Amino acid sequence: MTTPQTDWTKRWQEVEGEHWVREAERYDTMVGAFGEAMLDAADLKQGERVLDVGCGNGATTIEAARRVRPGGVAVGIDLSAPMLSLARQRAATVEATETEFVQDDAQAHSFPAGEFDAVVSRFGVMFFDDPEAAFANLGRALRPGGRLAFVAWQGIERSQWIMIPGAAAAPHVGLPAGIAPDAPGPAGLADPARVRRILEGAGFADVTTDELVRPMRIGDDVDDAISFIQSMPVVHEMLFAAPPDKRKEAVDAARESLRPYCGREGVVMNDNAAWLVTARH
Repeated sequence: MTTPQTDWTKRWQEVEGEHWVREAERYDTMVGAFGEAMLDAADLKQGERVLDVGCGNGATTIEAARRVRPGGVAVGIDLSAPMLSLARQRAATVEATETEFVQDDAQAHSFPAGEFDAVVSRFGVMFFDDPEAAFANLGRALRPGGRLAFVAWQGIERSQWIMIPGAAAAPHVGLPAGIAPDAPGPAGLADPARVRRILEGAGFADVTTDELVRPMRIGDDVDDAISFIQSMPVVHEMLFAAPPDKRKEAVDAARESLRPYCGREGVVMNDNAAWLVTARH
């Protein structure tokens, strides 16, 4: 099952964006280590201009701005007005005056040619409906020799925090839409060979795709983790489309599947894999 890009565009502006704002701290904790590895790979330097694609609530933009001080600027671009509002608040709170935030689709935004030294993205580039055009547009925004670094999820089978409860619930309610490989969505760039073809076709060279596996803490305890998972819009919609008895069976099965992963540190899933992709233009 797939979800068209126009639907993802609307979702990020509405239900997805609102959900990610409500759970901003949790998501930053969950994926923070992936973002740190990405920024390290980008090798940002003082005085550089960096573009953060799909910047969401602004955590990576603010950290990128810290790394390019003094004299540098980090520009975050995202579709979601709710998330950008939080990003601006966060930047103001920590006096990250080197940040700028733009609401638009990075696939089509008219960037000045050669404006940036680096483009980064923490799980923000998998939703393009035309990734070839999108990365070509980002390439034009880079100076000659400019750097690209992003993280994108591998297949859903390598996302333990989704696969474990999802597999437990699936016999009762099925799987959510919008996660098909190679289609716009979380698994849109799961195939490293396809990623390489897209980037090289968009004018990038020296493409690398390295596996990045990190633990993810999804809740304080099992009940907290289940409450969070149920609040995810695609999960919420799927559950409430099912008959009440099937919904209860799915939630109970998912809850039981998480119990072995709950310990003193909360519910921690260790096997979550992304691709760390780097290239030059």
